[in-house]
Amino acid sequence: MFPSMTKRETTHREATPSEPEILVTGATGFIGRWLLAALTRRGSTVAALVRGAADRRAELEGFVARIGGDPSKLVVVEGDVEREGLGLERPLPSVRVVHHLAARFAWGLSREEARATNVEGTERVMRWAAAQPALDRFVFLGGYRMTAASREALAASIDARYAEGAYEGSKCEAYVLFRRLVDELDLSWSAVHPSGVIGDARTGETTQLPGLGETVQKLFERRLPALAGSARTFVPVVTVDYLAQFLATVPERRESAGEDLVVLDPASPPLPELVAMLARVLGVPAPRWTLPVRLVAALPTAWTGVHRESTRFLVEDRYDTREGDAHAAAMGLVHPPLEQALARWCAFLVSTRFLGRRDEPGRDEPGHDEPGHDEPGHDEPGHDEPGHDEPGHDEPGRYEAGTFVVGDPRTADVVLLHGIPFDGEAMAPLARALARSSARLDLPGLGRSGAGAIDVAWLRSRLAGRARPAVLVGHSLGAALATQYAAAYPSEVATLVLIAPSFLMAPPSWTLRLEPVVASVLGRLDPDAFERRFLSEREGPALAATGSAIAALARDGGARCYARALADAVTPRARAAAREAFDVVRERSVPTLIVHGDREPLAVDARGAAVVTIEACGHAPHLTHTEAVARHALGHLAAPRAATRELR
Repeated sequence: MFPSMTKRETTHREATPSEPEILVTGATGFIGRWLLAALTRRGSTVAALVRGAADRRAELEGFVARIGGDPSKLVVVEGDVEREGLGLERPLPSVRVVHHLAARFAWGLSREEARATNVEGTERVMRWAAAQPALDRFVFLGGYRMTAASREALAASIDARYAEGAYEGSKCEAYVLFRRLVDELDLSWSAVHPSGVIGDARTGETTQLPGLGETVQKLFERRLPALAGSARTFVPVVTVDYLAQFLATVPERRESAGEDLVVLDPASPPLPELVAMLARVLGVPAPRWTLPVRLVAALPTAWTGVHRESTRFLVEDRYDTREGDAHAAAMGLVHPPLEQALARWCAFLVSTRFLGRRDEPGRDEPGHDEPGHDEPGHDEPGHDEPGHDEPGHDEPGRYEAGTFVVGDPRTADVVLLHGIPFDGEAMAPLARALARSSARLDLPGLGRSGAGAIDVAWLRSRLAGRARPAVLVGHSLGAALATQYAAAYPSEVATLVLIAPSFLMAPPSWTLRLEPVVASVLGRLDPDAFERRFLSEREGPALAATGSAIAALARDGGARCYARALADAVTPRARAAAREAFDVVRERSVPTLIVHGDREPLAVDARGAAVVTIEACGHAPHLTHTEAVARHALGHLAAPRAATRELR
């Protein structure tokens, strides 16, 4: 599989599952994880160099399996690039290829901290590799910015680069060292220099937030009024799955030996256009101004949110990709559609609440392989992995014209619409309990969706192209919208399930129409206060729906959007319109189930609909009494035209 490319004679041995043929450093980092999957998928037996291997083996094998690799081909070995001999627990005599990805990435490192992994670690890995009898190729992961200058100019600028920031200085020093040592140690080599790395093109999944990911976070939270740079600032990107395939194939091609291969998606536009593309995906305004980089760098980070060191990557340079493009063409590699990949990446970041942590600096072990590839950084960098208990981790959702959607509303049996003050995550427990194909949407301007009118026209655009009528399940505000849709398009609705439809209950307090007051209250809620106020009858650990709602309210203007939607929904005119729609639904015999709590009784005659009253229950029965709601809903779906009844 790997042609011999060393300058010296080597003795080759057939690898067995216990004798890996490839070693990957930085295996637990962002790029490293996807590389393990790509290599094992191609049939290679791979050693992943990991600190604390015994504790991390199962998780890493599970990850590789989940994204399509072959965990039976993965050997997780104890080791550390900061130790002599790599601290290996066992020899690896059959290794023919070393992928060196390990790097320490953070702004504000000292020179000593950065050099320990990025420079001294590189030398240790190279000297270990040179002693391996079967070695064919050493692959070094660099960074696209270091190719903007000649090797000589790069070597001469190292001290100046350290003065600007230890991360970039150490990476450049590591590359200069690498090029010197490959000659000294007589190694066959390739260097791969990726641009900013975004999530998997198929799912958007990532484990990396710093850099452009932080820009997405600021856009989503409406905290990015301006960009640093100019109209020509260029921060190219590449998806992690494409990069992993590229890296995996480099040693397979003889012509890639001795080459610097720059990898970026040629569809990458200048930074302002890229951010505008991201804003369109998120349904939020794009920054209207750009500020000179020197001005931003001169201002305190506390004012700008931009670390001075990160501004080094806000440049107008373009990069020579000819060798990288030639390799990709020879191996049949094709970049995925960029805007689609960006949309999926944004959706994954948003649905995992930006990997479960916010603005928390950090560092992975040597094995964190993101060496500045996500430039520009717009906050203090960190390293996070998505929590598996975070909302949307299994199904991260996507954006469609600014609407955040989980599932496909055009094909799902059940379409769920949330109420206030929740978002679509609040419908997830019920969706799981129903155990039918489902889709849940964040209403316009709420949750993770962009601005827009919450009306029938919007919902019709989301359901366009359905081949069969939908079961619409709506809570509170979502119930009113579902009712109005069924009145307008009764043939397109198989069944209505209305959960706590407030328009059929007693008029709410007039204070709910005081937008500034309501926004102030909502914006100050912490998770405990939120659950006391809206889920008081429930006991147990905090719900994912609570955290997701708090995050939506915390967005810049988020609480105001919820307050405005609530004020509009409780006006006499809006309530009357929803009740008129309910009368039409009954006249047209659309099967309807109403589920409400006994603490919020119906105030109108609901004849023509099946009615379920749940005892000791308030405004959110789908969250406080999920199994009961699901049981009654499934019973209604089995007999959708049952006579009016009240159940307890």
